[in-house]
Amino acid sequence: MNVEIQSGSARVIASGSATCFLGEGLVLAILADDQRYALELDFSSDPSVADVAIETVSMEHGLRLHCVNFDTADGRGSAVPVALGACGDDVVFVHFRVFRYGRTADRTVHYTFFRAPRSVLDPN
Repeated sequence: MNVEIQSGSARVIASGSATCFLGEGLVLAILADDQRYALELDFSSDPSVADVAIETVSMEHGLRLHCVNFDTADGRGSAVPVALGACGDDVVFVHFRVFRYGRTADRTVHYTFFRAPRSVLDPN
């Protein structure tokens, strides 16, 4: 059974959840129009950082995020969908939320990939 999901002008092209393996990072990647779009996540805890922090590195078709203090069960993540790259007349986005349950080194990530017209980046 195929499910189609739309949110405003964006079409959900993939969604799900994944849990880290033995405290390692995660790579969330999708293929759209024969192009790979990726979000690479790795995690650390740092008591000298008052809240959460994200160090961002741009890649050709995606981002690498180092997430600091994403340590709570109520979750931390993207406040708005994050653009990963152009895809024809559209843009591929990802929205994610990270949860850490108990004292495990592993985090669980809920994610949604969207494909939306470029006009959502500049509606004027």
